[in-house]
Amino acid sequence: MKNILITAGPVHAHLDAVKIITNRFRGGLIAELADQLLLKDAKVSYVCASHLGIKKPFSKPNLLIYEHSGIADYRRIVLELAPKMDAVVLGAAVANLIPLEPFRDKFPSHNFKPGDIIPINFTIAPRIIDEVKKVAPRAHLFGFKLLSNVKHEELIRAAYEVLLASGAGVVFANDTIRLMQKYAVTKERGVHPVMQQELAEWVWQMVNDEYYHTHLVDEQAISENAQSQIRNSMNQFSSKFKAVENGIVFGTIAIRHKSGFLTTGRGKRELDTLVNVLGVDHERREVVVAGLMKASLNAPLLAKIFENSEVDSIVHYHQQESGLPTLLYAPPGTARDTNRRNDISFNIKGHGCMLLFNKDGRRL
Repeated sequence: MKNILITAGPVHAHLDAVKIITNRFRGGLIAELADQLLLKDAKVSYVCASHLGIKKPFSKPNLLIYEHSGIADYRRIVLELAPKMDAVVLGAAVANLIPLEPFRDKFPSHNFKPGDIIPINFTIAPRIIDEVKKVAPRAHLFGFKLLSNVKHEELIRAAYEVLLASGAGVVFANDTIRLMQKYAVTKERGVHPVMQQELAEWVWQMVNDEYYHTHLVDEQAISENAQSQIRNSMNQFSSKFKAVENGIVFGTIAIRHKSGFLTTGRGKRELDTLVNVLGVDHERREVVVAGLMKASLNAPLLAKIFENSEVDSIVHYHQQESGLPTLLYAPPGTARDTNRRNDISFNIKGHGCMLLFNKDGRRL
């Protein structure tokens, strides 16, 4: 049974001892998500406010409800529970405008008359999603980014910035004018349209994904010929490897090298480094790498493709090519992503393409 922390509904800030700053959402859609995950045999810890009218999941034996009394209490509960969880889904609508200096007791309205202007300084609240990975590095982290009546690219950019800052695996972006339509923004800046009723399956699959790990061994020399070959491929496809936010460049090139393969290193500028992959053990989910740097997250899939003896090199970039079969998305570096065909080039939905070449440079 997977332990999943879900937060929902408004998270308020205090203006004084009785007044709060909040928003109009009541957590109904996230309560539905929790209900669907409970049906999948998850154990759900559900965090919401104690106000009347807040939506909650239907009571079940594997449901625990924690009620918070405002943003500070919400933060405390989330960070205390997160290390015990397999996944953290932060769906609450946090009041990010909070009074800088709340009134200690009740606002002294008797000292003012109607029409008086009361200067109150507000500050932007700390983003709690940015703290989760610090206390729960192994938990799958899912966030939400809601904007109102903005251009699609602005919405995606805002969601991706949250993902980069927090280390989340997915941030679900949506607009107030289309609440049922979400977009799953992933680490490789994939954008996947997801309807509200599909959220639970997205979360459940990713919580159950099995990732490969890296085993580092003594560094081995990379031949000049191999380095030259992979650099030539980089130059040939240079127009396909474009920088996105913050100068991040996505893409991977791999060529056969001795008994393994040479590919690009893991990082925000993947094409800057080369890594010698000695082998991949699919049964143990282990990537064996020579040196001190991890290979691209795509390394398990590259190894699976190289099991086809006709494949001599592979080029992966984040555009889809027409005329190729398109396979379903799965996060790079997972068993779900690795078990794909290796006989012809293909697209991965919402991610990019994998182009396979033989020794003569002909695309398979």
